[in-house]
Amino acid sequence: MTEVQYISIGGRSDYLVGLKDLVRGLSKVNLWWAFAVDEVQQRYRRSKLGLAWIVVSYVIFVAAISIFFGGFSVKGVSDFTAHVAVNYAFFAFLIATVTDGCAVFRSNKTWVGSMPLPHSIYVLKSVARALFVLGINMAVGIFVLLATGHLRTSVSWLAVPAFFVVLFNSLLIQTYLGYLTARFRDVEHLMVSLTRVLFFMTPILWVRAEQPVGSLRRTLADLNPFTHAMEIFSAPMLGHMPDPSSWQVMGILTGVNILLMMGASYLAHRRLPYWL
Repeated sequence: MTEVQYISIGGRSDYLVGLKDLVRGLSKVNLWWAFAVDEVQQRYRRSKLGLAWIVVSYVIFVAAISIFFGGFSVKGVSDFTAHVAVNYAFFAFLIATVTDGCAVFRSNKTWVGSMPLPHSIYVLKSVARALFVLGINMAVGIFVLLATGHLRTSVSWLAVPAFFVVLFNSLLIQTYLGYLTARFRDVEHLMVSLTRVLFFMTPILWVRAEQPVGSLRRTLADLNPFTHAMEIFSAPMLGHMPDPSSWQVMGILTGVNILLMMGASYLAHRRLPYWL
């Protein structure tokens, strides 16, 4: 079956077009990985430090936040530094999922309109680019964990399944946000505004466990999906068992995101080139 036949196929199988497209995109790993690496290299190509700027900027951020906000936490500066080093790296990846997802098809409109490639190629490229930055930032985070004695292998392995759950959700979210924004451009501006607020609603500059149950800050954090995505990943990295309720929330969110991705793909897959 050719690419064009696949896009134009009708009938009941169209309800699975999003999942089929994702599977076909995953099989072309050499293509989307090469695209992602090239985009990262292009961003730092004429810089003297190159990719080292990612490390430098992250170290400066973690150090500054720890110095200025560490004194407000009952954890102490050492524990707070580890908290920031892990959580902000993962938060930046989550933010990239939303903001990059809004532009994932629009920024590749020439390719979408001229090449019969699976749409998931562009999503996978975008997520891979964000993963590259996350990997570099987490290297700094792991160094901080080792230096502060927080990395405990007895529970740290729990971060692995959490990572793959969040990664899968990132693919789903970027897909349906990409379709939605291609049709309604205002969605991108809305998401940018929301992500600015999420930075303060997510426990990065403050610690969720230190907030009284029922307080406004704790309630907003509990209602924030980013909080639960970070909890299942960062808690094991920091040597703690993740909150079981966060796993429950992520399970529900995964189911919802699958349905949203399938619905958006069913409605928008064939129309995407015309919307761009």
